[in-house]
Amino acid sequence: MANRSEIHQAVNVLLNDVIEQSFGHLVRHPQQSDELNRIIKDASEDLNYFLLKIDAHQHNHESTGIKAHYEGITKEVQRKSLHLLARLQQIQRRDQINTSDEKPSDPSSEHHSPF
Repeated sequence: MANRSEIHQAVNVLLNDVIEQSFGHLVRHPQQSDELNRIIKDASEDLNYFLLKIDAHQHNHESTGIKAHYEGITKEVQRKSLHLLARLQQIQRRDQINTSDEKPSDPSSEHHSPF
């Protein structure tokens, strides 16, 4: 059974990974800032929500109720992080398609001034 600190760490790792990947993509593709900022905002809000939810229970620390509570959080945070990562991947794929559609510049067609 996972304990409180393990659940806390898992929530941090999963959602901070989404935030870091989204921020990294934002740095490379600032034209996508609206969508990426929404993902970062959603992940940050989810992170805060789940960290608060970890302690929002009335169960004894060794009860089956606490196990179910932690398992529910684990499943929900995994689902949320996968959903957010899927949104990020859609943006990344779209950016890859857009950049591969651009024609590479032909150095022989550039006009070079002798001055």
